Amino acid sequence: MPETFPPTRLDVRRVHRWAIALQRAAVLFRQGRFAEAYFGPSEQLDADRFPGFQPAVLYWVATAERERLTYALPLEALGLTLRDFPSVLAGVARRQADFLEDCRQLWDHIRLDLPGAPTLDLAALGEVMELPADWLARFNAATDLARRQPAAAETWAAWCELALVARAAQSAETIRAALMLAELDARTDLPAVIDQVRLDFGRRLNEFFIVNVLGGVTDAPRAVGERLGRNGVFAEHDLSKTHVQPLAGLLTVVGSWLGGPPLVIETAIRTCSFQEQTQAALAAEGKSPALGRHLCTLCAAFDQATLDAVLPRWLRPRSRLQAALGWGDAACRFTAELGAPAKSAASEEV
Repeated sequence: MPETFPPTRLDVRRVHRWAIALQRAAVLFRQGRFAEAYFGPSEQLDADRFPGFQPAVLYWVATAERERLTYALPLEALGLTLRDFPSVLAGVARRQADFLEDCRQLWDHIRLDLPGAPTLDLAALGEVMELPADWLARFNAATDLARRQPAAAETWAAWCELALVARAAQSAETIRAALMLAELDARTDLPAVIDQVRLDFGRRLNEFFIVNVLGGVTDAPRAVGERLGRNGVFAEHDLSKTHVQPLAGLLTVVGSWLGGPPLVIETAIRTCSFQEQTQAALAAEGKSPALGRHLCTLCAAFDQATLDAVLPRWLRPRSRLQAALGWGDAACRFTAELGAPAKSAASEEV
């Protein structure tokens, strides 16, 4: 994989990790290991070193919905719609053009590394302003094609297209959310509105993950969820997590019930494409990049909702956002407490 990339408006390793994911997937495709690695039952890729490809598509789909909810829920709460903000449409078009110009430069740079040296249909990609209604059918069709024809050029082309469309949709929604935050900040008490919708944000985004993303794909939901968690998030984030052996973790939780401290698992996120692109779009439009801090409030609510959705209630999971890129910190730092005292098990406000 090349260590250098052409200069782009948005940082490659923070915002355009899709290019890295495609490069690495191309290596496996040429080795005849693409279908086995991404669609086999025993996928064992190391997420710390290998951004996923199939899971990355699902991740970008899910995060496009995440960004849509960022503005859709405040608008719902205020009784407004996008039609009430005509200036946002033009701003989204401008900033999405910046994103796509970056994509063109990166595509020209990695094109020869990809099977068949494909061309980029920039005009078609420019029409992607939201997730296509048929994304799930296209995803399942591409999965079936990969299993039936793992070495076919059509297989690679289908997955390249899916990856680019999903990532373009996420970009458009990120920009739209950023510019809507600026508009709402000028008209309303935005912090109060964000606080009003944050719990609903966490709940509805979890429903989208579980029902539309994990429940709708042709793979077994648990297998897809494992791949999404281990590989997909690394398409966009540079992160690390403390790991706990199951027995040691269980003993710590039992100890917490006997009066000891709860089990604490920490996640550090050093790059966030939402935050990076939000701040860039706001600055380019003459708005305050600091408005990106509201993404952190919603992210914290989603993290708590995720713990509540996937862990048994008797563990009393509690998420805390200790530091955040949107607050000006060097990284986001989440801690998940398990077995916390009942009186403190409620979500901490950001």
